[in-house]
Amino acid sequence: MNNRPFLAVFAGCWLGEITACNDVRMVFAALLFSGIFVLFFKKQMYEWRRAVLFSFAGFMLGALMFLYQNERFTRQEKALKGSEQVRAAGTAEWKGKTKKKEFLLLSHVYLPDRDLYLDGDVMVYDDDFDHILPGNKVVLTGKLLAHEGPSNLGENDMRIYYLSRNIGFTMFPDKKETLGQEKNFWKSRLFSIRNRMSEHLSSQYGEEIRPIFEAMILGDKTDISEDLKDTFTQSGIVHILAISGLHISLAGAGIYRRLRGAGVSLCLSGAAGLMFAFSYCVMTGMSGSSKRALLMFFFFVLSQICGRSYDLLSSGGTAGFLLLLESPFRCMDAGFLMSMGAVVSAGIYREVLPARKQKTFKDRQINRFVFCIVVQIIMMPILLYFQYECYPFSFIFNFLMLPLVTAGFTAGFLSAFLPVFLFSVPASVLFSLIVAGTKLSRRLLVQNLVLGKPSFLWIILFYTGLCLMYKTLKKRSYLKYACLLACGCFLALDVQKGQDKISFLDVGQGDCIALSLNRQDMILVDGGSSSKQDVGRYIIAPYVKSQGYQAIRAAVITHLDSDHYSGIKELLPSGMIKRLYLPRVKKDNAYMEIEKEAEQYHVPVGYLSMGSKFSGTDWSMECLHPKPDTGLEKNSASLVFRLKVQDLSVLLTGDLENEGEEMLVRSGIQHADILKVGHHGSKNGTGEELLRQLRPKIAIVSAGKKNRYGHPHRETVRRLNDSGCSIYETSRSGMLWFSMERKRWYLNSKLDIIKK
Repeated sequence: MNNRPFLAVFAGCWLGEITACNDVRMVFAALLFSGIFVLFFKKQMYEWRRAVLFSFAGFMLGALMFLYQNERFTRQEKALKGSEQVRAAGTAEWKGKTKKKEFLLLSHVYLPDRDLYLDGDVMVYDDDFDHILPGNKVVLTGKLLAHEGPSNLGENDMRIYYLSRNIGFTMFPDKKETLGQEKNFWKSRLFSIRNRMSEHLSSQYGEEIRPIFEAMILGDKTDISEDLKDTFTQSGIVHILAISGLHISLAGAGIYRRLRGAGVSLCLSGAAGLMFAFSYCVMTGMSGSSKRALLMFFFFVLSQICGRSYDLLSSGGTAGFLLLLESPFRCMDAGFLMSMGAVVSAGIYREVLPARKQKTFKDRQINRFVFCIVVQIIMMPILLYFQYECYPFSFIFNFLMLPLVTAGFTAGFLSAFLPVFLFSVPASVLFSLIVAGTKLSRRLLVQNLVLGKPSFLWIILFYTGLCLMYKTLKKRSYLKYACLLACGCFLALDVQKGQDKISFLDVGQGDCIALSLNRQDMILVDGGSSSKQDVGRYIIAPYVKSQGYQAIRAAVITHLDSDHYSGIKELLPSGMIKRLYLPRVKKDNAYMEIEKEAEQYHVPVGYLSMGSKFSGTDWSMECLHPKPDTGLEKNSASLVFRLKVQDLSVLLTGDLENEGEEMLVRSGIQHADILKVGHHGSKNGTGEELLRQLRPKIAIVSAGKKNRYGHPHRETVRRLNDSGCSIYETSRSGMLWFSMERKRWYLNSKLDIIKK
């Protein structure tokens, strides 16, 4: 690193931004450590001290840039918070489509009513943007929505995702109009070419192969099914669906080399290659990974013109540094970090591991196989941090599939311009083989290893260890392999392995209680929402995996309302749920439907009523209500559980109210430390007599923010306050969880806890 100053600056800049993003106080601790390291080490450490100085400069710049950028966006979010309709005028930058709507990217946005220019772009979603072209001046009327961060552990951070792309707000317009017919001729032409290429792909490929080519060639993942995406993910080659260095190599470097081979001058060849590559990046959406590849190609051309050798790590470090300066929020963006991780992995492989002779085909394949293993190990911390799981055999699929992907992509790319069977037939055959090969990953005994989310500190230690290994073990290759494996094991030891927690997830207007018990069992009580879509895929499953659990031992549905079971229903096809429990009550259509789905996916079903019990070491969960085959109304027949974990008692009431609650009171229910308030805080539940018998210390209300039912109702809040308990709401505090630390239970929240 000491001979690559921009790599040191990039590392420092990224560390500074990510430190400022997590905890500003860590900035000063890191600066103090760096200062001590530089000032007090001996003279023979001059080269290392120089690298640290470059890192220190990058650290300072990165931290300050992040704090400045975050303050700008936060100030505008606060200024527009709570505003209703606003008029926004801007320039249409690009447009595309999602699975449900079309989107328009609006830049240079001005709010005339507030005399305010927005710092970032606005992503606009609507059903029809056919009349709008890139470059048109557009005026929209609607509500500007700021992007919110995650309210649950394990949930994707959509605020970071959008801000890393300089998108400050989202809008769903009520009115839209185009001012004049001004347009960006170049972008409009690229948009037309993109549409024509999409038509060519649609006319040549079937419904299974076409979405893959549209994702790889045009950056459009709209039509890729979740099942196909999961298959590519489990085989470890989902990265081929993103616009990356492979595309830039074909679009830019390929043209550059052919022009040079034809005798065209170096400058003209480089300019033509760069122009084509840049146009292709714009046409496909200019993602972070394509920007990185474009910058690296620019540095390659520049090195050729200047007569200098091209260094992969220096080029990658410089590109990464420039991208972090452009948008500091990229420091926590999964796509950017995986893209940079791949570059650094390739550079480390070339630098650290001894070069192998590649005279024969066998030698080349051995070298490629070792490369796939090394990249997988080096990339493991990034994958674990964002996906909480790794795929142990992905290096095999990468080794086998990437040559087919390269050949198939080349043929598919040419077929998008020239729709003839000479290109489309081999491309279709190759990708049919790739899809068939990736489906084999689902037949493996071990498809994935869920290890949980490692701490940021341990990831830094892992990569620090790699840097030290590079400096100290130059001539001992066997020690390098041993240390690389040891670093991976060292990291795996720190992942979350079943920490005891009682968690109330924020699923909007719904219920989901996740119980991590006995450090090995995950039990789910309800899991659904009527205000958020796909809660199983995007909230429940990520949380379970982030805690280090491969599967859910038991999923219990208290009653058959969709806001209590929709997420569980989503997870049945995945095999993540090992057993499903339903109330022993009269069956309606929803009840029979979920029974049928459980049978279809071979998930055993059990039935619960008063007296049913789960238990383990130091914990038990007993069903207190209702009696078998009761004739009560659905909410009143909700399953009610008393959970006891060591000395802590929790009452889980589902949507209990009215007659069911009266029956529970007559049974002489005992004290509970924590009460999950029935029916999201409805006024028809949580009566005074129940509270008098329970005497809870804490009440948890699971309801959606600004929900249309007005939950929790004022009457319920008043009764809870009169009982003397503290009230916490998922709509205000986000996910709430109780964790055992030093033999005591502590209440935590994802957002700020608000006490009423």
